Amino acid sequence: MKKFPVWMALLCLGLLPACSTKNSTVTTQPTLTSIQITLTTSSVAAGLPDQLTATGQYSNNTSQNLTASVTWSSSDGNVATVSAAGAVTTLAQGTAKITGTLSGVSGSVTLTVNAPAITALALSSASTSIARGTTVQFTATATLTNGTMENATGLVTWSSSNPSVVNINVNGAQGLAMGLTAGTSTITATSGGVSQSVLLTVTSATLTSINVTPMMAGIPLGTVQQFTATGTFSDSSTQDITGTVTWSSSSTSVASITVSGLATGKDLGTVTITATSGAITGTASATVNATNLVSIAVLPANPTIAQNTTEQFSAIGTFSDGSTHNLTTEVTWSSSNAPAATIGASTGLAKGQSPGGASTTITATFVTSSETFTSSTTLDVTNATIVSISVSPTGRTIAPATELPFTATGTFSDSSTQVITTDATWSSSDTAVATVGPEGVATAVAAGTTNINAAFGGQTGFAPLTVSAVTLKSISVAPGTAVLAPASTLSYAATGTFSDGSTQDITDAVAWSSSASNVASITTYGQVTGQSAGTATITAQLDSQSGTAALVVESSSLQSVQVTPASATVAQQTATQFNAVGIFSDNSTQNLTGSVTWTSSPASVATVSNASPTKGLATGITPGAATITALFAGQTGQAPLTVTNATLTSIAVTPADPEIALGGSEQFTATGNFSDGSTENLTAQATWTSSKVSVATVNADGLASPAGTGTTTITATMNGVSGSTTLTVN
Repeated sequence: MKKFPVWMALLCLGLLPACSTKNSTVTTQPTLTSIQITLTTSSVAAGLPDQLTATGQYSNNTSQNLTASVTWSSSDGNVATVSAAGAVTTLAQGTAKITGTLSGVSGSVTLTVNAPAITALALSSASTSIARGTTVQFTATATLTNGTMENATGLVTWSSSNPSVVNINVNGAQGLAMGLTAGTSTITATSGGVSQSVLLTVTSATLTSINVTPMMAGIPLGTVQQFTATGTFSDSSTQDITGTVTWSSSSTSVASITVSGLATGKDLGTVTITATSGAITGTASATVNATNLVSIAVLPANPTIAQNTTEQFSAIGTFSDGSTHNLTTEVTWSSSNAPAATIGASTGLAKGQSPGGASTTITATFVTSSETFTSSTTLDVTNATIVSISVSPTGRTIAPATELPFTATGTFSDSSTQVITTDATWSSSDTAVATVGPEGVATAVAAGTTNINAAFGGQTGFAPLTVSAVTLKSISVAPGTAVLAPASTLSYAATGTFSDGSTQDITDAVAWSSSASNVASITTYGQVTGQSAGTATITAQLDSQSGTAALVVESSSLQSVQVTPASATVAQQTATQFNAVGIFSDNSTQNLTGSVTWTSSPASVATVSNASPTKGLATGITPGAATITALFAGQTGQAPLTVTNATLTSIAVTPADPEIALGGSEQFTATGNFSDGSTENLTAQATWTSSKVSVATVNADGLASPAGTGTTTITATMNGVSGSTTLTVN
């Protein structure tokens, strides 16, 4: 008998799938439908790492960590790179789209890389001991998250632990400390959560003498020379006091000098440079020379004028560095044919004499210690006589107290024309409406119409001028922002807008001023001279209207503007302060918060203040994302601001229930608690009140000052929410 096969028995029992096809199920693998990419931090400082996570979603509603399985890529390898394990290396400020791909399915996330953040600070100075009334410059060097180091003097917040002994940030110069009284003070630089401190000692030593160097300086015309003042004190110590002495030049027309001791050669000659501190002085000699002169040229070339008219010649010197300088009043002028034309030996103003027509050679001579330079041109004098005079502009309307220059052009008997503005005699037909100066500049007095007349050689020309009754509505100053080097100059222009919509140049009519004359000085005609590093506001004032411009004095060009914090988040109807720092080509920095033009886009999400003293203060309006931009001298810096929909739920006022004595004070802090669990310092935004001002008053910044003994309730209120604490004055 044959054995029954096992497989057949199993088949009959239905234990093999082949036994039956009824009620069977087919098992299929779930498919990947999407990939979600997340970052540990979506916004990170350059140089700091970040980690990506890829989570796959499958067709059976399950999920799986695919971080090590996807293929990673970055849209901008200059901003950030990513490893196979999803580790992100941040390189430079910007944004990069990070993508993870597997089996044809991709997911991505945008990473924002901010400017490198400061991880450590180091402070340095020329000395840690100074005398009273002197200064020392502290420098803060930052180590950044990307491993680099930079000068952060203008980026940090400086403080002095004993302000009565040491004043920090003197005249707005970041890190500049001045000793006030004998003692010690801790100087601290802080940025974010990073700080560093050094001890500065102020001695009671008194100044006994000043040594100015170099003692005998030669300054090529048009160049600069830095002078240094070194003080010797009663304890035999010496110190650089260049920044605290008062500098002067015995002749500013020969050599001018800034508040920081930087002299500029303006004319040939010798001056005495003096440094003064109290009753102590030190001096040095400076000779302005032309040792770097290469050549001179006489302009204009080969002019022709009519008899009895004039021509102003100029002598332009070219120097070894390629620069040019006007030497008109430095050269000696001569005419080869005085009967044809004479010329002022020191002015270069020639006058045609010969009535019969003639020519002469006009020569400029300049003598240095080693060489004589000459240059000549030909001046032709015709026998043409004046036929008519035209005055321009004609039919103009200007506002009261403004000016308008006129030009007189003569037409002569040989059909030639010549500008005779300086030769003509000027007059106004109605001086109650406008007056006119000897060079044709008319000044408006009151509403009305007058004729501006120019007379020469028996001929007269005129142009009507109307003075309107309009009022000045606003003044704009140009350039609006500028960077200037010490000892260099810049000319400003003021334009007035009037009630009839017209505009006019009012540069010569306004009163010019500088907010910091130690940083930049300005003349009555709007020419500013850089004095020392810092910022200044230039103002043009006329009647009740004024216009301003922001000026930075620096020794190098502005390279970029950095906005801090690099990103911020606020609740709607609350504010946060942004700051702007200028970074210059010599790696120096300058706080430009009060000088830049701030904008927010879109303004419907957040606004930012351009009014002092709240410049850079951004206020959240509605939930969303905005970009805060700082613009200065063609450079811009930006930072993102996120406005949340969180609402203010409560305010905590600290310290709680403090006690102080009469004569003291107490600084309160208001901390807002929001509906999303976040907190925010609202001290500067809240409205502060004291329930009993007879006990204590409290200012807008939460600083309470006692007025009498007793208790009072100090309250901070914002957006209808209040918090309070009790203050006891003993």
